[in-house]
Amino acid sequence: MRLRFPAALALIFVLVLVTPWRCVAETDYSGVIPRLREHVREEMKEWGIGGVAFALTDGTRVVHAEGLGEAKVDSVFRAGSISKVFTALLVMKWVEAGRLSLDAPVAGYPGAVLPHQPFRDAPAIQLRHLLTHRSGLPRETPVGGYLDGTEPGFDATCESLARCVLATPPGAKMRYSNIAPSIAGRVAAAVTGASFEAAHREHILAPLGMTRSTWMRTHLPPGALIVSRMRVADLDGLGGFHREESPVFDLGTLPAGNLFTTAPDLAQLLLMMSRAVRGETGILKPETLAEMWRPQWEPGAGFGLGFALGKFRGHRTVGHNGAVYGHSALLLFLPETQLGIVFLANEDIVNARVGRWGNVALSLMIEAKTGERAPAGSSAPGGGVAGASTGSRPGSQTALLAGRYESQSFWMELISGTNDLYGSYSGQPCRLTATTEGKWVLNSRLHDDQAVGVQFDNEGRATGLTVGTQNFQRVNAEVPAFPPEWKRFCGVYGSTFIPVIVHEKFGHLYAMTENMVDYRLTPVARHVFALPPGMYVDELAVFLCDAEGRAHSVDFASMTFSRRR
Repeated sequence: MRLRFPAALALIFVLVLVTPWRCVAETDYSGVIPRLREHVREEMKEWGIGGVAFALTDGTRVVHAEGLGEAKVDSVFRAGSISKVFTALLVMKWVEAGRLSLDAPVAGYPGAVLPHQPFRDAPAIQLRHLLTHRSGLPRETPVGGYLDGTEPGFDATCESLARCVLATPPGAKMRYSNIAPSIAGRVAAAVTGASFEAAHREHILAPLGMTRSTWMRTHLPPGALIVSRMRVADLDGLGGFHREESPVFDLGTLPAGNLFTTAPDLAQLLLMMSRAVRGETGILKPETLAEMWRPQWEPGAGFGLGFALGKFRGHRTVGHNGAVYGHSALLLFLPETQLGIVFLANEDIVNARVGRWGNVALSLMIEAKTGERAPAGSSAPGGGVAGASTGSRPGSQTALLAGRYESQSFWMELISGTNDLYGSYSGQPCRLTATTEGKWVLNSRLHDDQAVGVQFDNEGRATGLTVGTQNFQRVNAEVPAFPPEWKRFCGVYGSTFIPVIVHEKFGHLYAMTENMVDYRLTPVARHVFALPPGMYVDELAVFLCDAEGRAHSVDFASMTFSRRR
């Protein structure tokens, strides 16, 4: 195994080894819990979230674990993409043992299935590519992907990748994929000669003490899984939504998102990570985990090996979030302070709200442990909520921002309220609020106090909005004419619980998918459209038509869906 262990991280590990941890008094978090609980309950009410379970850790102890609303402390949730962290742990166990190499061609290992390689002189796909979303593989597979509820099984899902084509050359760019870590997990399981579920249970879950966690829904005790709900796009294609109970089935991309678990079980991973920081070897050596927490391709990269990397108030973070069929989840660990948090919610696509709870929890715990207070203007308690109403904003200011906007990927419609603007962010209900500093922030299920830049004309009317990398321009009263030949593509495709709805908006073709947001489609050829920056960047939507030219199905990012209406 080739481990590159930076000197700075090595120094941190050495320092913690000589620190007399057992002589340090335990931090009192009794004042943190009620403040955090109040904040979570307020947001549960505002955003319609039925149940939340969470756990807080400091070093090698669980500070607190609790269930709120419909959730009990030991309720089982779906972890979604937090599963990718656990898959990476199994891969790295065999890398550490010398049975796998991060940098050898994956094609040489049993269990590997790869798509067609269309790029000249492109490098071979490696495990390092698969674990860092640099493989160039499509996001999903023809069968067994996120939009396929037929449960074809793990092997059939992986084998279907052979029918696909790489979207980008290996190593060229970061493109999030669910099949990439699934192939890595299949290779890691093949080393043991067992199924992925059995291999992972023996080598990762059981040693961690995660006794209530499993990879297969059929292995769950009756009634253990909390009931969850989804906001599902209406099949009439008119842009409405309704709520229904989430379906429960096993994803074909098992290692990428199918882990069933609890908040206390996930806390066991945080405790193991803290022990590693202290120099203890558990399921992996400390230096192996340090490598997993290192940006793999360039400084500041968002992924290590399986772990998402970030910063919170200057503190390094490692962890992952998750979203799958009525479940939203977050696991975060701060190596230098050894604080960790887990939040699980039984509501679909509320990751921004779950992320906000994590920020609040970490802010309160950092203050209790170190005395470091949240900066003024932050969303953490003690810092003042960034979007708090000042009562001094003129209503005319919101009127100047009200209107319709469109970016390279999405659309937005805003209606002026008394102090705030309300509307839709490409299908998601949203709120635009002025801060005490006169700036604007966006909140929705997908945005937590997301800074919004506003461009004004000479009369002071907003002409454009900037949200992250999305540049929205105001849509004029007269929108471009919608090409008549595109009308035959409009319709509802796929399953009833997670449909692909193709429709017209502002003279352009849009596709609602994953009950999440409308994606703007850009024409490439007569029946072919490019998907925009977002979840399916660099992939295509290809409409398959009958003899009369009407689309009977759509090949959406390698997944083919039949027309429903």
